[in-house]
Amino acid sequence: MEIKFTGIGLNAEKDFLSYQITNDENEDIGTIEGAGNIYGQFVSVIKIYNPKFQNKGLGFQCFKKAFDEIDANYPISLIKGSWHKGGEFQDFEDGMSTNLKVYLENLKTKNQIDSAFCTPTGKWVKKLGFNHCSIVRSSTDEVITEFTK
Repeated sequence: MEIKFTGIGLNAEKDFLSYQITNDENEDIGTIEGAGNIYGQFVSVIKIYNPKFQNKGLGFQCFKKAFDEIDANYPISLIKGSWHKGGEFQDFEDGMSTNLKVYLENLKTKNQIDSAFCTPTGKWVKKLGFNHCSIVRSSTDEVITEFTK
């Protein structure tokens, strides 16, 4: 299966991108957004809406695409995780982002740092060599993390 990315790609400042994800049969899979800045900070939102395509490694493929495109223009030294309840995630499972759901589930048996690395984002950043995590904020409604090398 071939994955296609359509959308604005990098904007004129080369610090933000947005793509719609489809396959070669034009099935809607999800979206990618990514942003970076001159300070080396990167944040992204990967949404795989279609359950048929979840848990197949597409999330990391999309995350890496956003990371690589931003990193080429603004070298990334810090990846921010911002995981929430409600808002754009109100229609997701349990009304929250997958990262927040996984983080909260793992807090039952692990500390905050280990729980952060159990999330999809935590696993992806580790593959890219970002092996250190700071928890900026942690509640049942929101978690803010910073991953560094």
